[in-house]
Amino acid sequence: MIRINLIRGKRKKRKEFNVDVLHILLPILVIVGVLLFHRSVTGRIGDLNAGISRAQAEVARLKKEIGEVENFKARKAELQQKVDVISSLQQVRKGPVKVFEALSASIPEKCWIDKLSLKGNQVQLGGVAINNYTIANFMTALGQSGSFRNVVLGSAEQTTVAKVKMVKFSLTFNTVQN
Repeated sequence: MIRINLIRGKRKKRKEFNVDVLHILLPILVIVGVLLFHRSVTGRIGDLNAGISRAQAEVARLKKEIGEVENFKARKAELQQKVDVISSLQQVRKGPVKVFEALSASIPEKCWIDKLSLKGNQVQLGGVAINNYTIANFMTALGQSGSFRNVVLGSAEQTTVAKVKMVKFSLTFNTVQN
């Protein structure tokens, strides 16, 4: 059987939402939210400032290294210039030696050199020989040596040296550039 209670008894009252609590809680929640946002932004600013400091330290270190590299390049250029000067001096020093070596190999017997001048690649020499054939052989030997070209007889004249008749001559020729 079903039982129905028609007597009104005490009912539980339904609690209504209190607006006063909302007026208190809402500003507190907003303040807490703003504080959390501020803390987050402040942390990001701190991280970014730390990153900037690290980047500035790296830039300073790299500028120092760049300065060292520039000093190294300047020193290298200075040393290269010195090496170039030394190399050119070596070439100039070897030039006359090669000329004298090739010249001494070409001189025939009974031919003597009195004067020799070397200006750039042009050689002028003067000397005496026993006869004109010796001078001709000397000129031919100079031309065939491969070290000289354009051998030209400047003059050849009869002279007496120590009571012996000789031929005084002068030659002009160019050295071959190596």
